Amino acid sequence: MRDSDGYPLEGVDEVPKGPRVPSLREETIPRLVQLLMDANRREQRANDALEVLNRKYHELKKDYNALNHRDYCETCQTKKESTPEGGCVELCTLCSGNRETLQSLQRELIKKEEQVRYWQDCYETALSEIPDTRLSQS
Repeated sequence: MRDSDGYPLEGVDEVPKGPRVPSLREETIPRLVQLLMDANRREQRANDALEVLNRKYHELKKDYNALNHRDYCETCQTKKESTPEGGCVELCTLCSGNRETLQSLQRELIKKEEQVRYWQDCYETALSEIPDTRLSQS
């Protein structure tokens, strides 16, 4: 029984024990540590991705420079740089002397295919001449 204010008329009012509510400080520090660790992981992944992309960029830049500034003389280099994209540049005799043509590359491909066939034949011949050393079953 209780009075008009809600207090018990007799004895002590016992408050039921509920779940323990952690203090704000107990929740904050572990949460901050977790957020910091997550941020560090994201930063590390971003740095790794940046390093990979940076390496790829430098490799492409090196290849581009090698292709763009091959053994051209100064005149041919100027022609190449001043020609609009997609235009044709006629190289001097000295610069075009060491370039491979489509026909020379096709001849080289045919030679390589013949070498492959030769070594394949040698391999197959060697396999057929090896005596069968497996034990025969009696």
